[in-house]
Amino acid sequence: MLKRLYHISKKNFIIPHILFWAVSIVSFMLLLFYTRGFKLEEIDLKTSISILTTLFFLAISVYINLLLLIPKFFKKRKFILFAIFQLVNIILFILLNYFTSLIFEQDHPDFISEAIAEFILVSLFLIVTTALKFMRDSLKLQDVEIRVKEVEGQKTKAELLALKSQVNPHFFFNTLNSLYSLSLDKSEKAPDMILKLSELMRYVIYESQDNQVPLNKQLDFLRSYVYLEQMRADETLNLTFEVKGDYLNTRTDPLLFIAFIENAFKHGCKTKSLNPYIYIEFNVEQPEKVVFIIENNTEMNIIPSEEQETGFGLTNVRKRLELLYPDHHYLNITQTENTYRVELCICIQPS
Repeated sequence: MLKRLYHISKKNFIIPHILFWAVSIVSFMLLLFYTRGFKLEEIDLKTSISILTTLFFLAISVYINLLLLIPKFFKKRKFILFAIFQLVNIILFILLNYFTSLIFEQDHPDFISEAIAEFILVSLFLIVTTALKFMRDSLKLQDVEIRVKEVEGQKTKAELLALKSQVNPHFFFNTLNSLYSLSLDKSEKAPDMILKLSELMRYVIYESQDNQVPLNKQLDFLRSYVYLEQMRADETLNLTFEVKGDYLNTRTDPLLFIAFIENAFKHGCKTKSLNPYIYIEFNVEQPEKVVFIIENNTEMNIIPSEEQETGFGLTNVRKRLELLYPDHHYLNITQTENTYRVELCICIQPS
């Protein structure tokens, strides 16, 4: 596999260079015919060798620039050294080409006029090849960035699926445990609870598999869950579930709020307070902005820390928020001796 990649990379490097120099030779010949009045039948062996040596020295200057000067000096922002060595590179080409012309040409050209012409020629090649290199590097960088984003996107999807897969069994285990406790007591609430549980299972198994779901469906799901929890909670529990704003056009990630509500019932109902309460509020200020607040009274010693939670809980929610809404969410959790409050604000980016 690595050998194959090496051959592909080598092929991608060689072919553009061969094409470039083929075009350069044709252009160079046409330039000679036009500027010096050469005719095809007048080109003898010495003239051919002179042209080829000029192109050879041009290639040396070009590759010194591409493979040495640009990587070692220009890309490291050593511009003064780059300019000095580039000037040396150009002078070297002019001298080599001039002395070669003395050998192969009968009419020795004037050094000044020949040096000016060769300076223009080599400068043109250096400018064009440098521009082509930067264009190629830019395209390669864009391609790498696209591939990195694709890999990151696939990784994010995989992480979200893994995190979401933790939600479903955790939720069902908790609910089935509640149902089991009611069945042991032979409670009349059990049949109604089974019916509600089937509605929740339908939502979790089918509708929550989408990346985003309408908020109104999430609210129906959460109301059903709250209803189930109320059935087994203390009758003294004071529960408030408020929804404010226009939420019909809002979509969010499924199963994002359930963990907070589960924790509120799990820990809020354990309080020794004579007036236990749970307050839940959804405020859709705009279709792209959702504010979720949940508060319950509790006791400091019955709220587990994040480190004590395993497999699920706040850690799971935080990771999902970071993946789904990076830099577009605010989560604040405050706890006093008697209250536990969560405020979550999500700014949903248009898809």
